[in-house]
Amino acid sequence: MDTRADDRPLSEQSDADSSLARVVRWEDLTAWPLFAAAVVMLGASTWVVAVQDSSVLARAAAALVAVLLWLGFIADYLVRLAIAGAARREFVRSRVFELVTLVLPFIRPLLIVVYVWRLPVFRYGSPAKQRIRYMVTLTLFTLMFVYLASWAVWLVERNAAGATILSFDDALFWGFTTITTVGYGNLVPITALGRIIAVGLMLGGLVVIGVTSATVVSALTDRIRQAASHEPPARPTRRDRSDRSE
Repeated sequence: MDTRADDRPLSEQSDADSSLARVVRWEDLTAWPLFAAAVVMLGASTWVVAVQDSSVLARAAAALVAVLLWLGFIADYLVRLAIAGAARREFVRSRVFELVTLVLPFIRPLLIVVYVWRLPVFRYGSPAKQRIRYMVTLTLFTLMFVYLASWAVWLVERNAAGATILSFDDALFWGFTTITTVGYGNLVPITALGRIIAVGLMLGGLVVIGVTSATVVSALTDRIRQAASHEPPARPTRRDRSDRSE
């Protein structure tokens, strides 16, 4: 949030700050229900996509649940936008990722990342708790990234001649073996678009490894600094005592 005092009068700045504080309180109250709803929506969307042999009624019900939950997420966003009042511009600017996931259907599963980021148990606390927040969010983002890449590859490959990725289960298995650099020779994309998605997934895996390593190194560095700050002072040597006596 940009709070530069020279951009607007102090009264307007105060109103914007209080409006954003009300938004944060609303987000704290609704974080857990919305996170649970995002998990349910992910399950319903997966059922529609992956369970091809289910009845038409079951798939229609799952699709209806996913759509209703999505409308609920939009309603929540609009409520917070109304609460933001004078700070609407700051609200939209600080929540661009959420708005994009609400608008674009294909990346809608990433909403689960948005809502886990808002959970109060991770939102406030010590630097150690913030690192846990980053790790949990990164893990969920990685899982959703694999999910979306697998979904895209399955849609591209399933009707291609000679394709090996024929089901969503195969696509998920391929996705996880690809991002972990393990690989599995029997499952490979054969279309140009499928291979482009595969390269993106590989690069994403490298980014995840780099961010995770940096977070772990940061945590270890902080622990070493804390341990050093609590070390007792070194005992004086015999030479030090003799120097002081002189």
